[in-house]
Amino acid sequence: MLKTGMLLGALCLGASPLCAAELIHAGKMTEAQLQEAVKAAPDDAVIEVHGQSKTKAEWRNEWLTNNKPPDPAKAKQTADEHKAKFEAAAKALGDQQESAIAKENAAVEAEFEKLKAR
Repeated sequence: MLKTGMLLGALCLGASPLCAAELIHAGKMTEAQLQEAVKAAPDDAVIEVHGQSKTKAEWRNEWLTNNKPPDPAKAKQTADEHKAKFEAAAKALGDQQESAIAKENAAVEAEFEKLKAR
């Protein structure tokens, strides 16, 4: 899993070209070797990871598609929704606690009045 992550991370950093016909076998390399090979590979180099063969450009596009940064507007909307739910839950809990306290106070006052009347 770490090799796949290293591979995908290195895909975005392309550098000097290798032979386009070369096939890079990710499972047969150390992490450092894989990272260097991917950096040096051209976009049309074929990289094999866990039996899947794709070009460096295809791996990069797949990684970028799956790892897009969150949309700031959507993140703010989600945060606002979570904040509203939290505030509603906090208010409901506060109301429930106040109700329980008022009920207990009423019971204590009733008992006090009973004892006072004796």
